[in-house]
Parts: sequence; structure tokens; C-alpha cells
Amino acid sequence: MIQKLFAQSAFLRFAFWTCATMTGMQSPLFCQRVKWEISGTTEGLWNITDGKTGWCNLLEVSAETGLWKDAQLETSAISTYNLGIPVAGDLQAFSCIDAGPDKAFRLIEAGIRQNIGDKGSVYAGLRNIDMDHFTTPFTALFTNASHGNFPILSANFPLATYPLAALCLHTEFSPLPGLTFRESLYNGVASDRINRQFRFCPHSDGMFNIGSLSYHIGEEDRHHGYYAVGYALGSSPSETSADKTFNYALWTLIEQPLLHVGESHLGAMWQGGTSPASRSTCRHYWGAGLIWSNIPPRMTQVGLVVNRALYADGRETDVELTGSFPVCNHFTLQPAVHCINTNGNYTAAAQLRAILEFGN
Repeated sequence: MIQKLFAQSAFLRFAFWTCATMTGMQSPLFCQRVKWEISGTTEGLWNITDGKTGWCNLLEVSAETGLWKDAQLETSAISTYNLGIPVAGDLQAFSCIDAGPDKAFRLIEAGIRQNIGDKGSVYAGLRNIDMDHFTTPFTALFTNASHGNFPILSANFPLATYPLAALCLHTEFSPLPGLTFRESLYNGVASDRINRQFRFCPHSDGMFNIGSLSYHIGEEDRHHGYYAVGYALGSSPSETSADKTFNYALWTLIEQPLLHVGESHLGAMWQGGTSPASRSTCRHYWGAGLIWSNIPPRMTQVGLVVNRALYADGRETDVELTGSFPVCNHFTLQPAVHCINTNGNYTAAAQLRAILEFGN
């Protein structure tokens, strides 16, 4: 096991060194031209009900390299290693870093972004949907995978979500302060294999389109409010015939401040969506929670959330209590407890996550 982890780490170190050499990161202008980040996450999981334990690990390296005027190359790769996973038979997956089979190298982003003044941007290349539409100040706290993207999407489309990626054309436009339109067009089938990621084959793979309109009030560090509505539609290969199947979904996300006490603040979150077609595996989903943020002295964040998903063959409710406790500038501890009801079967689970981050 130790040899396997070392091999994965060595592979990513080599990949990052190669990227650094090719993009000029070893030149004196490195800090001016390149923004980089390395993060490592390790997580112990415990099924309290039956005593089963597991271990999840994620290493991520990302870089943004300046090209010509207002353009940049954005790249990101991950390495994962799991032991004894999954520990629970839940449908939503209470650990959002569980990537399934171990893999030393997955490329999840590689493309060029062209900024158009201060109003918008266009991105073309390899990407996934999580970073654009579902990573917000409140949802980023919780460990349930439904906060990465809603199960009405991940269960119904072979889409580009962690740890997969696909070729994408992504645009953003902000006509007014705080108001942003986002539109993404993906190849219909995502993958974590490089020889299948860089393909655009709508005839065989179909296509996936997701868009959203969001409005943010106030400074992001205070988080005075976030409101979004979105849609998704796509066609993908059928498992039973040569024809492609079409599906659609609608979703919304609201993060509302309730109370400010000094630097800290209490907020409420509601998110949900529907994909009512009979072909949908997950037809309805909603989540609601409370989050207390910026608790002195180290800007601690704690939250309680309920996630409920209704599937064609069952339903599941997950109640999560978690907190993010910064130990220092680069190191954070996050414990979490889950109470899960899957088709009438109750499971209690706990996890302890440690996150180490470096960047410029």
C-alpha cells in the first residue's frame, strides 16, 4: 500500500514538474505568470452501524498560466487512493472525494480561457461542471456528494463530474455587478481516460448542455446572498438500443443570510431540482440547511443540512452535521456525522477529513 501511494505521488510530482518546465514556471517571471495550487485531502470513514471503516485520499494539482493578453491556460489533475470503500450502501455517497477505483493520474481540466474585458469570458477545452455551477460558499462546506452536483444530474446523465471530464465550450457573461449568465456545452459522454477525453463525437456520444443565471449580493467574503436557477438537457447513448435518449432537468440554489454577529454570520441554504421524465433514475431532489460562518478566532464554519433524493426505485434522506476548523493557514480539519435513511434502512456514519493546501 505504501509503495502504491508513493508511486502515485511520484507520478504527480513528475507531471507537475513537466507542466512547470513547459509553461515557464521555473523562470524568474513564474510568480507573475502562473497561479498554482496543490491540495491533499485524507479522510477516515466509519460506518457506525456495522463498524466498517475505510480510507479516502485525494491529491490535486492545478495551475493557471498566462498566455497572450487576457488569456490563460488552465490545467488540473488529480490522484486518488481508497481503502475499504464504500463503507455504506448509500445512494447519494456521503463522501464527495470517493472517486471509485484507484487511479494515479486523472486529468480533469486542460483548456484556454479568453477574458472579454471585465464582462465575460470564453473557455474551450477539457472541463467538468462542478466548478462552474455548484461550488458556492455554503455548498462547499458539506461532504455529501449531492453538493458537488445534484443527483438529478449525476444519476441521469453520463456527465462530466468528479472525477470525470469531457471537452467543453463554457461561456460566462456579467452584464451587471453580481449578475452572471453561465452556459456550458459538453461532449455527451465523459471519461477519466485521456484517450477518450479529448473527443467531440455528438453522433455517437450525444451532447450535454447546462446553463444557469445567478445573482450575488455583497462581497464574497461576507456572503450577503447567492441565488441561482439553471437547466440541463442532453442526449446520450442508450444501454438497450442504438438510439440516443434525451433527458432534461431544472434546478435552483438559494443561499440567504439571516443574522450577522460581528464578523460571523448565520445563513440558510435551499437547493433542489427535478427531472420528471419516466426515464430518469433520480426524479426529484432537495436540500436545506443552516450554516454559521467566520466564527472567530480562525474563521471556523459549521453547518447542518438535510438532503433528500427520490429515485425511480427508492428514496434516501441524509442528515449531515459538519464543521471546518482551520488549524493554521494551510491545514484544516473537518469532522462530519451522517444519519442516512435509504429505503427505510438506517445507517449512522462519521468521517474525519484533513486538508493540506499550498499555492500562490
